[in-house]
Amino acid sequence: MSQTIELKLLKIINTLVVCGSVKTTAKLLNLSPAAISYSLKKLRDITGEHLFIRTRTGMKPNATAYELSQRYQKYFATDVDISRDENQQNENSLTILSYSPIEMLLSESIASLAHQPDKYRYIFLPYTINVNERLDNLVNKNAYIDIGAELPQDKAVSKVKLFTSNISILASVHNTEIPAEVSCADLYQAKHAIWSSLGDYYCENMQVSGEVKKYIQERDVAVVSGSIINMVELCARSNYIMLLPDIFIPLFTQAFAVKRLQLPAELRMKHDCYIHFNNKMTENPMMTRLIDDIIHSVRTTFTCQSP
Repeated sequence: MSQTIELKLLKIINTLVVCGSVKTTAKLLNLSPAAISYSLKKLRDITGEHLFIRTRTGMKPNATAYELSQRYQKYFATDVDISRDENQQNENSLTILSYSPIEMLLSESIASLAHQPDKYRYIFLPYTINVNERLDNLVNKNAYIDIGAELPQDKAVSKVKLFTSNISILASVHNTEIPAEVSCADLYQAKHAIWSSLGDYYCENMQVSGEVKKYIQERDVAVVSGSIINMVELCARSNYIMLLPDIFIPLFTQAFAVKRLQLPAELRMKHDCYIHFNNKMTENPMMTRLIDDIIHSVRTTFTCQSP
């Protein structure tokens, strides 16, 4: 592509490629969504292409949009003296905070990233369910990426939704106390193992929400742990059951003697997962590309993992 395009338009394209949302792009660049839409129309007139396709998971860039994003990144990559010392750690490592199933799947997908600097180090931190601690880690750059339940709004942090997953029951393949078609009564009689992020589950209508609240408060909780893997292992070796997002279940049914059972219609729940990152990272072309690749790789991996 040989057209001359204003730098501010390239910056809009680059930001939209990274975050996949017009609304988030507008917030990051201190512009209105209407200004972003106008800029996209202007770029469409210049390039003769619709640069993005609107999907359920966000704005998907085409090859030209990626090329324009890379043009912007290359422009700033030539400015090697800007904050070199301050960002040296950023250029050599990427610190990620997430819970174990995502860490396991992400480790596999990182190996196939499209753009990966030589000798790049990925550091996974132990996950905490404390929302304020997670947010502080991002704001203070103790973690550059946080993947998990949605965090509160903060001007220093942006987020992109990775997936929405239904919730199912995980039980031992040897568990004869719970039937293949589970009723609410069966769930009240069962003993539950809980991993600490359970509060992130939600339902989509008021009638279900009342029954879900009652179930959460009155079920028989035997064990609570912050380790999902430990709770899966416990379920595999006992008649305890646990709730888990569907998207993680194939990972555990392949490794443990556990099976998936559907929740009764009265208790259908969902789970949303987001990738959060410090806004300063978008100023680093290398990090911008890595985050973009990670978002794409994680979504692809999780889509393939869904039962």
